[in-house]
Amino acid sequence: MSTGHFGSERGAILVQTAVASLVLVGFMSFVLDYGVYWVSRSQAQNTADSAALAGAISRAYDDFSDPPPMEGPVGMSATRLTETNLVWTAAGAPVISFVCPPDVAGGQCVRVAVYRNGEFGSTALPWFFGPILGAVGTHGVVASATAQVRIGNVTNCLRPWAIPDRWVEGRPPVDEFDKYVPAGGGAVLTPQDTYTPPDAVGPGTGWQWPADIGTGITLTFENPFGGTPINTGDLFPLQLPGVNDYAQNIASCNGQSVAVGDLVPLSVPATAAITDTGMNDLIASDPGATWNAGLKHIDGSCAPACAAVSPRLVAIALYDVDQYQLNLATGDWSACPGGTPCVRIVNMLGFFLDTKAGVAAASGYLTAYPGLVSTTAPTVSTQSSFLKAVTLVR
Repeated sequence: MSTGHFGSERGAILVQTAVASLVLVGFMSFVLDYGVYWVSRSQAQNTADSAALAGAISRAYDDFSDPPPMEGPVGMSATRLTETNLVWTAAGAPVISFVCPPDVAGGQCVRVAVYRNGEFGSTALPWFFGPILGAVGTHGVVASATAQVRIGNVTNCLRPWAIPDRWVEGRPPVDEFDKYVPAGGGAVLTPQDTYTPPDAVGPGTGWQWPADIGTGITLTFENPFGGTPINTGDLFPLQLPGVNDYAQNIASCNGQSVAVGDLVPLSVPATAAITDTGMNDLIASDPGATWNAGLKHIDGSCAPACAAVSPRLVAIALYDVDQYQLNLATGDWSACPGGTPCVRIVNMLGFFLDTKAGVAAASGYLTAYPGLVSTTAPTVSTQSSFLKAVTLVR
């Protein structure tokens, strides 16, 4: 029997199998090598996003120079994130800069580009089947992200405390704001102290960031209805929005938003005793925390295990001291909610409660605090921005 016919069929099958194998290898190359590429691309972008955010958070709270030194906390924070967030089993190489994209105003940016392509000391991604098909050259990914420290003008974690913003002394006694004749219908003293609130253009006479970070102040509870002189650190109790009472609002965030420009009523039920208890409880909630005067930040806190930030770091309001004293002198509170005495919030900042300084009094330090951004509320300039909102912008 002749076998030539079957031999030719076997030869054709071998050719077809070889061609099919080549196609399968090519398909495997596409699936595996390009699968590695797309997974790595996603990992590199996640790493760049995380590193940019870490750098911006450090820029908001740890290093206030502009621009920050590359070898300082900002650069170290961003670099550390790229070292721990791997791109296909290996760390990418970060390239960090502090220039905002052309369409992003306000400065205070951190840009991180993550390389995993053989550039800037990185290693290229591995080829698996590509070289079999003759693929040459580097195989890698690059991803970048930019985060920005923005000016916050809202917080949902304000404690029920307001202190006067800083003014310019124009008459004795020192450290006492005096502009209007008491019960004088708005008559102005001569000479007089002067106050200009912060706005979107500049800081006015108020506290400034970062120059006043770490400034020590003693908060002392004062009865806002007593007509006493206004001194630096006089602590007025606030009736915050929401259902929580004064003691509850000292103990924890109530989640209710308060913005720059808001008129907030003064709290009638508040007492020195409640304030004293609240201060003691806050300090006791994080006993190991201390203020580092050199680096201007908190050391030894239980955060982030016990809370997002140290429980002894609280947001407090700065109020318009001129407007309050004018309302007090005229007895006109008609602009206030319900016509009851109130203060106008001009800024907000962080305050680290360091030690008790008497009944219903505590000494501490001015610092930054996490905030939110509202497009409908008034804003302050970068020079007055103690509330920090960190966001990805690119």
